Amino acid sequence: MVRNDIKKVVIVSHIYATGPSQELEKYLINQKIERLLFIGHPFLYSGDICSFWRLYVKGNRIKSCKAYPWRLPEILMYCKDVLYTFLWVILDKQRYDIYIGADNLNAFTGLLLKKLGMVEKVFFYTIDYIPLRFKNRFLNGVYHWIDSFCIKYCDKVWNLSERMMIEREKKEVSSKYREKQITVPVGTNLNIKICPFEDIDRYTLAFMGHLREGQGLDFLIDLFPEIVSKFYEAKLLIIGTGPLEDSLKKKVSKLGLSGHVKFSGYIEKHEEVEKMLSKCAVGIALYEDNDITYTRYADPGKPKAYMAAGLPVVITNVPAIANEIDKNKAGIAVRYKKKDAVRAIINILSDDLRLIEYRKNALKFARNFEWTLIFESAFDKSGVFI
Repeated sequence: MVRNDIKKVVIVSHIYATGPSQELEKYLINQKIERLLFIGHPFLYSGDICSFWRLYVKGNRIKSCKAYPWRLPEILMYCKDVLYTFLWVILDKQRYDIYIGADNLNAFTGLLLKKLGMVEKVFFYTIDYIPLRFKNRFLNGVYHWIDSFCIKYCDKVWNLSERMMIEREKKEVSSKYREKQITVPVGTNLNIKICPFEDIDRYTLAFMGHLREGQGLDFLIDLFPEIVSKFYEAKLLIIGTGPLEDSLKKKVSKLGLSGHVKFSGYIEKHEEVEKMLSKCAVGIALYEDNDITYTRYADPGKPKAYMAAGLPVVITNVPAIANEIDKNKAGIAVRYKKKDAVRAIINILSDDLRLIEYRKNALKFARNFEWTLIFESAFDKSGVFI
């Protein structure tokens, strides 16, 4: 394989909070590459919906810009994002070595820019993939057409999990494109200050993430009275915000759990989130088990963030990582059934020795997913030097 020396990179991503695209941005800043342009398009449900760009030269940010905060129908917002990306890359008047588009629409825009000679290679970074992305049949068809087009014409495809490649082939994407697809799992940061066992909140469970459908939060709150009946000191810390926040708060009040459940709201600095997690005993990731969940085909970052903070994970066996967590005794994988989840949580909380062992195992397992290792491997497999 011919390996190229990469000096100029564009990253384009839809964003909500911190995620793989921002971690890639940090990695390339630390590598002090000659020029890095990061373009972000916040989702409609984000607090700040302004598209923006940040420009770095040899690791130093030299310019940044925010666009007008458009509030348009979802489809028009995506059209706006394409136009902004197109405009900003062209106005930069540079020929970039690699354009990395996180999701198929951003990758598609990269292919258009490649056609104009603005970028040399386009990498398709698949953060999310789901067979039924839109309920509208026409929109879902367009989504899969764009996805297939990007698989065929992008120079490399980075998938969060092998399941994405397998599922695409069920959608009639040819297996001949397997060679250009590599697995780039979600990573984690390992610079978190770990709390000594005697200093943690011994019976506090943590949920971190977007408060939306599919995350099993209703399910978790419904079963929490059984945890409280076993351990009256039990607490649930919910870190994050989202469209379900108000309804979840009402459910907590209705179930008489107000003294046991705390909502942190949105925490801007991820370092603060990590500090909060490190004080907890166990991380919870009870993803819903259905055919429309993103998690089945992706590689969720939540359980890895828990483990990096020293928390064992109780997780439903929906994502592939659940089986690995269970096998390494870094947590317990369960079916999406109330009795299974309750039993697992009680088992892990009821025994100090087991909890200490699982906490050690969680930290050990998390070391396999340090972000620097993930991206070094990804670029190496893609045949480029950074």
